[in-house]
Amino acid sequence: MTPHLWESVYLAYRAGYDACGAMLLPRGGQGPLHELLEHPELWDRVQHAIDETGVFPDGIGNCIIDDPENIHPYGMGTPPDPEALRPYFAFAGEHHLGGVQTSIWTDRMDFACERFAALCDVCADYDLTVNLEFVAWGVCDTLAKARYILEQVNRPNARITLDLMHLYYSSVSPAEIEACPPEWFGECHICDVPHIVFPREHKELAVEGRSYRLFPGESGVDLAPWIRAIPATTLCVPEIPHKLRTEKWGSFEYACRSLDACKHYYIINQIPL
Repeated sequence: MTPHLWESVYLAYRAGYDACGAMLLPRGGQGPLHELLEHPELWDRVQHAIDETGVFPDGIGNCIIDDPENIHPYGMGTPPDPEALRPYFAFAGEHHLGGVQTSIWTDRMDFACERFAALCDVCADYDLTVNLEFVAWGVCDTLAKARYILEQVNRPNARITLDLMHLYYSSVSPAEIEACPPEWFGECHICDVPHIVFPREHKELAVEGRSYRLFPGESGVDLAPWIRAIPATTLCVPEIPHKLRTEKWGSFEYACRSLDACKHYYIINQIPL
């Protein structure tokens, strides 16, 4: 991500993407696009970039759910208060910037459902969806658990995010995906796993998964059955963070190679793009 959303739109277009993340929400302070809230007139530059390229911003970042009194050791830090994020949600809703990502890091399931429902309710005020991602090293670590939470909260804007790494490490079958209503799935992260065997230490997997994922096909894992099970309405997103490769090639070239690798995997496995 660049500091300016309009630059990200142009870069995504040059790299061959249909969309780019807006990433509006703050992470440990002001977000990278906080300037848009302070200077809304800058949106004209974003809109001009969208009109020129056809690339649409989608996804405004994470609003995680954790217990402030007992932060998960492999989680993502202190959870923000959705009420405090209303200015970001309002801006995202006004400009159609897509949904909010979340994940659950507390063992208190009643509390998790309560906070997820509250996040959905706040986001619904701005016509935003909330995409719950189950994470292999987290508390909500399977599709079955994510499905349970959606059924418990019963909010029309609640969705599930799929991720090929978490599907593989959590032993989720393609049949489990196909058994869910297709409208439940907001997006799917395309990548390959850094290890064939699930590491014993969740902390090790968290580090690998956040910084050293592989291009589809590199590990030897057959990812195609999961990809074929993804509903056609789901937004597919390359999510392949790799610290060393990004340092070697630069972020723009790495983004280009990530997309090329995903398209190549689809083509060789005869999966429609």
